[in-house]
Amino acid sequence: MSDTPVPAVVEFPLLGLDISERRIGVALAGTSLAAPRPLFTYPRITRARDLSQCAEWAVQYACKGIVIGLPLNMDGTPGSRVTWMRRFTRHLQQLVAVPVWLQDERLTTVEAEEIFRERGLRREEREAQVDALAAALILERFLQEHA
Repeated sequence: MSDTPVPAVVEFPLLGLDISERRIGVALAGTSLAAPRPLFTYPRITRARDLSQCAEWAVQYACKGIVIGLPLNMDGTPGSRVTWMRRFTRHLQQLVAVPVWLQDERLTTVEAEEIFRERGLRREEREAQVDALAAALILERFLQEHA
């Protein structure tokens, strides 16, 4: 999905990002043996600040790669934000020394919301955490396909 090829052996840790219009969900996959874990949700500020912050997280967590959710339509065609997300990914790639890959994110937010509903979390609690869990689900899909 991304211009950057995925190597035969993926190195860890990996940073996962679910970027919406208002927030960025952040997750981390530390090893191939442990499930990716949601870390936090970051309120977006400006494109430049968001890019800088993503690059800082990659350094902070000593990541070997970054996986960003790609918002495809249900039929697999590019969604309205695909061009924006590809541009964001290209700009982030210029700021970091690790590969940045795109991963189909269809229904990850819906799945994350369902998981939280099943756990009995109130709407406010779900909203604060749903993007981070969606980022973990994006990482999980990436690893299922490439690890």
